[in-house]
Amino acid sequence: MAASEFTLRLLLLFFPGVICAYIVDSLTIHRPKSQFEFVLDSLVYGLASYLVYWAALRGASCLGLQVRPLVFLHALTDARVSVSFRELVWASFVACLLALCLTVISTHKLHFRLARKLCLTKKFGELDVWGFVFNSPKVEWVTVRDHAHGLIYDGWVQLFSDDSQNAELVLRDVKVYNNASGIYLYEVPSLYLSLNRDGIIVEFRQPGKEVTSNAPTDSG
Repeated sequence: MAASEFTLRLLLLFFPGVICAYIVDSLTIHRPKSQFEFVLDSLVYGLASYLVYWAALRGASCLGLQVRPLVFLHALTDARVSVSFRELVWASFVACLLALCLTVISTHKLHFRLARKLCLTKKFGELDVWGFVFNSPKVEWVTVRDHAHGLIYDGWVQLFSDDSQNAELVLRDVKVYNNASGIYLYEVPSLYLSLNRDGIIVEFRQPGKEVTSNAPTDSG
């Protein structure tokens, strides 16, 4: 088999893996991947898609249904065996379902949660602590102290950046105070913040608690 023919056959057979890798890459938050990592993911997801499809065929066969045998491995190693496009379409469908399952697992960090419960790791799976904290279901109301501008922003978290490199927040029902005196300044329905990480402090508290100033108290 010529190298170009083998490459084309390989790309065709692992097309379901490419679909799966592309969907997972598009829908999940992760560090940038190299081309090698994407190709490796495509190969692994492709094999997984065919494995799930093979398991479905075996299940149907056990139920007495007449099914065609899987030709993926034979087509991969023997140039005389034609690629089954029917098999390719079904494997691509399985790849889409697999991609959605992997997206749910990655989005909710289910594998990291399980590993922490089993005391296998202390990692949380987010890009950094910023993402871990703001993805917590307990975090709803925040007080952001912007020391560079001497202001306090107090409101509900609506949106936040994936990592702390940009430190972007969109807050709702925001009240703005003077950081030194704690004096109320104004209120807006929604506010976008793009902050320098070195100049802010983010406090998490229950709504209704009074915002305090950052001025030093007189010990008398």
